[in-house]
Amino acid sequence: MNKEQDLIKDLIAGKEDAYKYIYDHHYQALCTYAYQYVKDVYIAEMIVGDVIFSIWSKHDNLIINSSLRGYLMSAVKNTSINYLIREKKMEIIKSEIQSSMEKNTDVLTYLENSPLTKLIERELDLKIKDTLANMPDLTRRVFELSRFSDMKYHEIAQTLDVSVDTVKYHMKAALSRLRNDLKDYINVLIPFLLILMKKDLF
Repeated sequence: MNKEQDLIKDLIAGKEDAYKYIYDHHYQALCTYAYQYVKDVYIAEMIVGDVIFSIWSKHDNLIINSSLRGYLMSAVKNTSINYLIREKKMEIIKSEIQSSMEKNTDVLTYLENSPLTKLIERELDLKIKDTLANMPDLTRRVFELSRFSDMKYHEIAQTLDVSVDTVKYHMKAALSRLRNDLKDYINVLIPFLLILMKKDLF
């Protein structure tokens, strides 16, 4: 069995070192590939992070019949195209919402005081806490030190006695996990705004 087959076997087993290997040896090339589609460095990094997280979260059912690089590039390509399709739809919706809001600035006050808005905010806060609680300990600690304690990567590395690359790996993993777990709440907010657009408030 060659090295790549061993690596794929470790990915299927959900071994963290295998996923760190992907970040160390494939991440930059995959980001460059994603950028060719989305033309945005941050979005490209987000897509690659999401692809790697998706592989990790579904590792029990992972099937790779091609080379690992080929599999990753195909996944990044498909995710990039899906992102562009969603983004085009979102731009249309955002344009409609913005146009409607410009007609009546009172809508902002309404949204801030809406019981449904407050309910969504509370549920979102609980979902974030639940997602953090279910992250691996090191991933959660890296995220909390970065976001809640405002620490730089090198400071986190010193505090946790790990390398800066390890901090970057766990930060990307945490952000991918949050995006994946919170995507349903974005899908809830958009229809909510569209319903309001049909009311007299607009």
